[in-house]
Amino acid sequence: MLRQSIGLTRTFVLLCLAIPAWGQDASSLTLNAGYSIATDSNLFRLPEASNFSALLGKSNAAETIQTSSVGINYNTAHSLQQLEFSLKLVDNKYQNFSHLNFTALNSDAAWRWAFTPRLRGNISSSRKETLNSFADLQGINVRNQRTDTRTRLDATYELTGPWQIIGGTSHTRQANEQTVASDSDYSTTSADIGLRYTFSSGSSLTCTTTTASGAYLNRALSAAGFYDDSFSQIDNELRLHWAVTGNSTANLRLTHINRSHPHFDQRDYNGLNSALDLNWSLTGKTALTAAWTRELASYQTNDYNYSQTNRLMVGPVWQVGAKLILRMRHEIAQRSFLGTPTGIIGPLREDTTQETSLSAQWQPYKFFTLVTSLQNVNRSSSLPDLDYVSNIATISSQFSF
Repeated sequence: MLRQSIGLTRTFVLLCLAIPAWGQDASSLTLNAGYSIATDSNLFRLPEASNFSALLGKSNAAETIQTSSVGINYNTAHSLQQLEFSLKLVDNKYQNFSHLNFTALNSDAAWRWAFTPRLRGNISSSRKETLNSFADLQGINVRNQRTDTRTRLDATYELTGPWQIIGGTSHTRQANEQTVASDSDYSTTSADIGLRYTFSSGSSLTCTTTTASGAYLNRALSAAGFYDDSFSQIDNELRLHWAVTGNSTANLRLTHINRSHPHFDQRDYNGLNSALDLNWSLTGKTALTAAWTRELASYQTNDYNYSQTNRLMVGPVWQVGAKLILRMRHEIAQRSFLGTPTGIIGPLREDTTQETSLSAQWQPYKFFTLVTSLQNVNRSSSLPDLDYVSNIATISSQFSF
């Protein structure tokens, strides 16, 4: 962790030294700090009938989490080029379960490059550290921190008229402190190419093909459990961005995915991912967002190969005044666990999760923002001991200079 911090700090210092000489057309440097306190009635997402004393040594799974953060953002532009960089240190403290304490170092960097107005693209990199959710993890007595990194290079070239050629390459990596059998550590390298048509109304239609090659990290071949050491995937995607009216837009995505494994084809799966979202500005102060998604994702255990999640969300927004915004969000998700590596149909698992939240954002000054929120999450499952209810209250503040 210290070595990573020193490396990122050295990179940031070099960028700060180099950027002023590179261009001064438009630059901004922002320092930020934040603090939040959250209470969670059921941190470990345990059923109400659980023997908390035996599992946790406490009468319940309630927790108070304090989060402090400091960060820096830098943006500069020169001619057609733009450079963005952010670095944030986040400290998380748990009052009752201090073994979960962790400090995260998150960063984002991007070069929005352009050789000509018709040929442009991005080179970006991101790093994020989080604590794995306990909704599907059983290791409640150990901390399991996840680190996700991603680098990407992409380009867009405008052909004659409304046509554009797009393409890029990406590398992603996911690593956990502790083993997660259903979602193992992996790294993936992918390449994509596509064609986009932009209408005069602002709508666009995009078709892309992506090929990916991945490797499971810290995992050897296992014939006993049909666990492979690598995978490949091909995605064919169609996206439609529709400017319905001046105050409403819609986005539709259809993606056929095909994931295969070189040694154990019992783990292969394919199908259609889809998403539809609507954004509607009802008045100058009210808006509504609604979305529906269907997603297939790898979920490898002794009984299942992948999961299918159907999710419906609706979220109204009301700007009460110049400084106060109210938001509400309700989401219901149905997750089915599918496929069988052994060919033997085991117990069918289907989870239904509902999440409702209400938040208020108050910004009395340009440099200060205060957010309060209430959230209820509950899950019911076709298998025993997987139901849970959690109530979360959060107050957070953010300063920027």
